[in-house]
Amino acid sequence: MTGFSASDAALEGFRIARERPRVVMGWALFSLAASIAGALITFTMPKEAGAALEAIASEQAPDAQSLAEMLLAASPILVVGLLVQRMMDAAVYRLMLRDGDSRFAYLRLGPDELRLTALRLIYLVLAVLLISVVQFAIVLLAIVASAFGQGPMVFVASVGELVTVGVVVTVAVRMSLASVITFQTGRLAIFESWEATRGQFWSLLGVYALAMCCIVAAGLAVMVLFLMLAGLALVGTGGSLGDLNTIVQTKELTVQAVLNPYVLAWTLVGCMFTAIYSAVVAAPGAYIHRALGQQSVEPVAT
Repeated sequence: MTGFSASDAALEGFRIARERPRVVMGWALFSLAASIAGALITFTMPKEAGAALEAIASEQAPDAQSLAEMLLAASPILVVGLLVQRMMDAAVYRLMLRDGDSRFAYLRLGPDELRLTALRLIYLVLAVLLISVVQFAIVLLAIVASAFGQGPMVFVASVGELVTVGVVVTVAVRMSLASVITFQTGRLAIFESWEATRGQFWSLLGVYALAMCCIVAAGLAVMVLFLMLAGLALVGTGGSLGDLNTIVQTKELTVQAVLNPYVLAWTLVGCMFTAIYSAVVAAPGAYIHRALGQQSVEPVAT
């Protein structure tokens, strides 16, 4: 199994953004169209679904039954959002692995995207089951430890939380190539990533950590720059810096709010950043998959 450059893999998405600006612009326009479609779906959804979305986004942790009801009520917008994200992932994979298929900025809605969506749904179910099993085992150990006093029980519970995080991170990293393998082979590759990433855990973890740190730093820099420019424009036109909060945190999707030039500018900046973020998140997997020589299966025809 060959190695790969962790820094090159982590920064591959930024390289795509630098070398393929027209493609990234196409992804940004797609993100804008998806945002508009999402807003229209939200407007036409029943009030119960809107309340469910707000509840899911809140910091309060609902019980299992309430969460299931919320997810069912908000399923239309959640499914659309999941499909849009997988279309962006597939576009990045297509650019890196099937570069000749460049129509529509590599964006499609076909079998590849549906397989990636199905894979993500399967992984969500498996993740819930895995966490539930680990948490159940921790509860049993805590009950046994309680026989020796409050201290041992608290210790077991605390260690158990760390173990849960460790298990989730380990499995997530080892399974991180599943999407690109599914895309490349044209079939659901649910467990193949585990073997493909054998002996590469720490390298992969470093790649993903570096990529996320870079994109977070870039996001903060973009936000600060936008707020500085918007603040200067507001003050120069007789406004106040207090209006900045309403620009970046629009609570009501009204026509007046959407047509606000500052809100429009912030939306366009957000769509562009979403496109770059998608490249930064998806590109490392394709880069690593290619570097590790996992392309023995010829790409399927589309």
